[in-house]
Amino acid sequence: MPYKERGVWRAQVRVGRKKVRADFSTKKDAVRWESATRLKLEKERTTQTDTDLLSFCNSYLDHAELRFVKKTFDNKKRVCSRLLAHLDNPPVNDITPAMIQQFLEKQAELISLARFNEDYKHLRAMWSWGIDILGLSGNPVAKIKRLPQNRAPQYTPSTEDVLRVLAVATRAEMVFLQAYLQTGARKSEIFRWTWDDINFEKREVRLGTRKTRDGSMEYEWLPMNEELHEELLWWWKNRPVKDTPFVFVSTSNRHHGKPFTTRRQFMRGLCKRAGVRPFGFHALRRYVASVLADTHKVSSKTIQRILRHKSLHTTERYIYNINRDLDRTMNLLSVNLQPKLSEQVHERFEENP
Repeated sequence: MPYKERGVWRAQVRVGRKKVRADFSTKKDAVRWESATRLKLEKERTTQTDTDLLSFCNSYLDHAELRFVKKTFDNKKRVCSRLLAHLDNPPVNDITPAMIQQFLEKQAELISLARFNEDYKHLRAMWSWGIDILGLSGNPVAKIKRLPQNRAPQYTPSTEDVLRVLAVATRAEMVFLQAYLQTGARKSEIFRWTWDDINFEKREVRLGTRKTRDGSMEYEWLPMNEELHEELLWWWKNRPVKDTPFVFVSTSNRHHGKPFTTRRQFMRGLCKRAGVRPFGFHALRRYVASVLADTHKVSSKTIQRILRHKSLHTTERYIYNINRDLDRTMNLLSVNLQPKLSEQVHERFEENP
């Protein structure tokens, strides 16, 4: 009902999460507005919440394609396909927590506990979006709990195996590997490197990630240690494709001059040549963390800063203290590997530049 406040009649209507207000000079006008507005909002809500699952999924995927990177979008698309195959295409408001629970348990039974939790994450996010944007009445996924999951420890190569890989690498492959070993970067961060991200004068490199709350790119400059400076400077002078802004590009006929997107066989091939257990780009990132923590006893907070992991516990004061030590810490990566590279490897590069 309207109420009088500061000389005007204030009307307000709430339907679901949506609340609207308006002021009128008379109570009669305020009552009339409330009645008409309530009917309008109820009609909109009925139209929105009577949507079927297929339409709901398509609306969310249209949003997700704009918001998230391709890998995340593809994962969400696959989850929607599995849910539709399991439930057919019921009205969204008819979907209960028990129906979602049954679907997720089927994924756990057929695939793994990890699939249960992965699908749970995407479905909960989709329904939360539906509540905010489409006015859905509730989130059936929110009442479900994740399954306890024992994650197997991910393999981190030893320094000996990393050195073996470096020893069999060509000069160009060495530069590419050192880009990871001297920064702890994510795979895609080096793939998307341009020469604008390399500042030889200031001895800094810029890394960018989409691992942010809204999926937008976030960049940060980090010190470039001596080893990486030498490697990248050599690459700048000797890179085979010069008419491209990207630091590392394909030289194959099919993708000549284009930046890498996967390089699936690169690490596998190097490990095979070196005769070591296969490991990938992300294992190099874990290796960097282990070197700094175990060999050089760098604090976990400093390592977190270098790897650019987000943490609610990191304060502005602590970040300031860490920043002052970044130069010295990044150089520890060079100290760890460079003296151990055999003279034979360096002589090979000098003889065959």
